[in-house]
Amino acid sequence: MSHPWRGWCLLRPGLLLFGGTVGRNDLHAHHAVQLIVSAQPFTMGDAHGGELTTQIAIVPPDVRHTVRKGAHEALLVLMDPRSSPGRSLLARFDAGLTASGWAPTLKDPPAPAEGMRPLMFAEPAAGHARSAEAAAALRTVEGWTGHSAAEGARLHPAVEAAIAVIPTLLRRGPVRLRTVADAVHMSPSRLAHLFGAHVGIPLRPYVRWLRMQQAIGLVAGGQTLTAAAHSAGFTDGSHFTRVFRDTFGTTPSELAAAIDWLP
Repeated sequence: MSHPWRGWCLLRPGLLLFGGTVGRNDLHAHHAVQLIVSAQPFTMGDAHGGELTTQIAIVPPDVRHTVRKGAHEALLVLMDPRSSPGRSLLARFDAGLTASGWAPTLKDPPAPAEGMRPLMFAEPAAGHARSAEAAAALRTVEGWTGHSAAEGARLHPAVEAAIAVIPTLLRRGPVRLRTVADAVHMSPSRLAHLFGAHVGIPLRPYVRWLRMQQAIGLVAGGQTLTAAAHSAGFTDGSHFTRVFRDTFGTTPSELAAAIDWLP
């Protein structure tokens, strides 16, 4: 990054949420769909020399882009395009492949229903200095994606059991659908269907995001990149860095110093 970013980050399966100062960066692409909402104008650029100055931008996945002029008081959201919120955001606003098509046509996002939240995006624990700010930012994500689920909505018992067992399996190495299905006494095809329907993201990408969440939490807690990568089930630090860059267009080491990571 050519300009330092400053702020906080919340990482959940299917979501990276950043709040603070969005700085400049180099032309890059990542597999996440990106939403930036800012209190002041910022300027985006595409791979063809086009520019867009706006306060709201939506960039589709795998499209090369750059922030040429950043902004304070901004919210940057990266979502897995296979997740329910990611698919919804792309479907609702039909973001183009060049900068001229990244400004959404809807003037204001629909307000989320009172007392609702995305089921897959667990809020940060209370007590952190940024917890309330991050929780409010999740409401903004809800509004733009139109994806929310009733507070306290019950998961299927097999899905609950799968979510509980996956962290243990992560520490042992690769997590296979059949292994998780056997652990919860269900066929792989049935679990795959229920998991995607209840959690909002297929099991395989969920596991990948969970690995990144665990690793970045360990890095934020003081562990080395290599130790954190091994603990989260990556082959080594290079493997973790490659997966992180493919998803977000930057590396964990580039963000570690400037970002306050919320648990």
